Amino acid sequence: MKQIIIMIIILIIIFGGAWYSQKFLDDTTNKIVSKLENLKTDVEDTKENNEKLKQKTDEIYGEWKDISEKWSVIVLHDELDLIETSLIKVKSKIKIGNLDESMEDIDTSIFLLKHIKEKEKTSLKNIF
Repeated sequence: MKQIIIMIIILIIIFGGAWYSQKFLDDTTNKIVSKLENLKTDVEDTKENNEKLKQKTDEIYGEWKDISEKWSVIVLHDELDLIETSLIKVKSKIKIGNLDESMEDIDTSIFLLKHIKEKEKTSLKNIF
């Protein structure tokens, strides 16, 4: 009987941890993707070098740095590096005023974030 209770407790911890990590990934992904989509809209509307855009990219990158530290426990570091590289490209292209090329990197960042969210989802497809 004692072994069954221990096994049930272990299963609760495993499933609880999986649920919590999935919720955290969902929430943080949605937050960053939303900010990137807003930035994309602002870039489309603004065709000049704008300090507001630079400030937004710095803010997004700062939030990403905080999130990536926590994600590193759950997600492979190679995937985090891809997102970081893409966000750095967005930041630098907006800083130099190359807004058209920054759109591609914003889309890449959004894709990578959504891809990780789907890849880390607990489902039969991802288990097998």
